[in-house]
Amino acid sequence: MKLIKVNLAPIQKICLAGLFIALTTILQKVIAINYLAFAPFIRVSLGGPALIIFASILLGPIYGLFVGMASDVLGYFIFDPRNNAFYPQITAIYTLLGFVSYFVFSFVFSIKNRKTMTLIEIITMSIIWIIVSLFVILSNQIKLFGSTYDVPLLSKILIPSLLGVMFIATIIFSVLIKPKDNSVFRSPLHICFGSFICDFFIIVIFGSVMKAFAFGFATFLAIILSQAMVMFINVMLDTLFISAYQRLSKKYYVEASL
Repeated sequence: MKLIKVNLAPIQKICLAGLFIALTTILQKVIAINYLAFAPFIRVSLGGPALIIFASILLGPIYGLFVGMASDVLGYFIFDPRNNAFYPQITAIYTLLGFVSYFVFSFVFSIKNRKTMTLIEIITMSIIWIIVSLFVILSNQIKLFGSTYDVPLLSKILIPSLLGVMFIATIIFSVLIKPKDNSVFRSPLHICFGSFICDFFIIVIFGSVMKAFAFGFATFLAIILSQAMVMFINVMLDTLFISAYQRLSKKYYVEASL
């Protein structure tokens, strides 16, 4: 595995980290779905995780860690309703995402076998999509925090359909759009694969456990299913946004290290 190197000076990294913290805070807390009374563990952000991942790739794991941690803490004290408790377990999710992404993408960018990546991602995400879809379709009620909610018939159709469309669209974009040169660094397929690894292990697995500690393990099934659904949105947005971010910042990378 060759680690990603950039030609940014420390002062440039500090300034960019501050900018990423501010932008991520807005994306995670303002341009996002938060504060659902019946499911406070759900957060759907328009590119927040993508920016944390990109900060880690561009600036390194320590800066990525601080971007993930600071954006969540700052977002709580500025934008969260005062009746909401602060959960360090949730902050831990984004802190780990900012730290680990650098190493995950360093590994993924060194992979040259596109077919293997594509197969692993398609098979794994297909299995997750089938499990989530079957649960939504076969469930008539869901219990959250002592209350029971009916699962609308429309949700049984829309949720599996929308997740399937996002999954297919992401795979098509990743496979069809190829870099103009031989550098795997700018391949959307590598970005998609790296995003999937980060999302699955950090957001879905680790994130569900952390949120279960925060909201109670009685809600663990609902949490992990919700996190799996959000994963399809995150992977699609991560692939689109990080591909665009890297094109804009490609002059800062040391190509020989990739």
